[in-house]
Amino acid sequence: MAPSLPFRDINVHASASHYAFTSPSSPSAATLVVDRPTGDIRLNDGKLLGGKRVSSIAGILGMIRLRLDKYIIVITKAQPMGRLKGHMVYKIIATEFLPLRERPLHDNDEDIYLTLLKGFIKSGPMYFSYSSDLTNSFQRQAQIDQSQPLWKRADDRFFWNRFIQSDLIDFRTSGSRQQIGQQPGADPFILPVMFGMLEISPTTVKGRPLTIALITRRSRHRAGTRYFSRGIDESGHVSNFNETEQIVIINESGAGLGGFAGGGGMQNGKVGGSDGREVQVLSYVQTRGSIPVYWAEVNSLTYTPKLQVRGVESAVNAAKAHFDEQIRLYGDNYLVNLVNQKGREKRMKEAYEQV
Repeated sequence: MAPSLPFRDINVHASASHYAFTSPSSPSAATLVVDRPTGDIRLNDGKLLGGKRVSSIAGILGMIRLRLDKYIIVITKAQPMGRLKGHMVYKIIATEFLPLRERPLHDNDEDIYLTLLKGFIKSGPMYFSYSSDLTNSFQRQAQIDQSQPLWKRADDRFFWNRFIQSDLIDFRTSGSRQQIGQQPGADPFILPVMFGMLEISPTTVKGRPLTIALITRRSRHRAGTRYFSRGIDESGHVSNFNETEQIVIINESGAGLGGFAGGGGMQNGKVGGSDGREVQVLSYVQTRGSIPVYWAEVNSLTYTPKLQVRGVESAVNAAKAHFDEQIRLYGDNYLVNLVNQKGREKRMKEAYEQV
């Protein structure tokens, strides 16, 4: 059975009572309806009349409740970045917030929250693909059930918008008061997004096509800013954890920006390579994260904040959970200590080695 992939074209219709999301290229698919102002979600097999067409969007980033209202965040502009094994990859350029209340509320706190959130989304480099899982390395992709919907295949660590997709995912898995049970018709509306860095550079070597790509995936767990988020938590998540994958794809034809996505053969790498050659993928993965002990830097408005490190014994269980997960996901790990070997960071060096 072919996997359920996200819709690459969605029209938004608005009325005083609901927002309706439809896919013009999939006229037989159900319509996703979000009632106003309650935020209740349902699927409608028929077309809802009376809705004014708002816009054509690239996808639904998620839903979030602030102080006074709830908003649907939609992707209004996406920039093609290139192809990976035939799959087009996009960068989010612009979004829009659709309020559930028909009449906007004027509240200073709400306005501040909206401004901060919009600024973060605008400045944050976020990427997605309609047909490929950017949250997983090529090695993990090869081991995942490809018949699953794209959002179910996503690595929970790098599914950046997982929290604001919770309403849609909960509806998909459990339904609602009006529609009880699983709702697979919601799958194409759930779009996993990756936060980080992505570059794709197609070239040729002696006439043979070659694609070089660099992807850094930022974990959504403890993804704080510098100084404010350090060390490990009780679940084994370290601050500012990133996975970087260096990729070389050999014999891939059509790695440019034209079109939407390659055919099935090109996408799975079995055929479609240059001159009929099999597409080959070489991948090298590194990870980085904050030192896995309990530590902090207290911001005292000085150039070098005060460093505080708790006893290593208190972090043993959390560090074990962290390294157990790393070994389960990546196999043998080779650890490199990047902090200074002397001075104020010497305590961090010793804590890392001890833990």
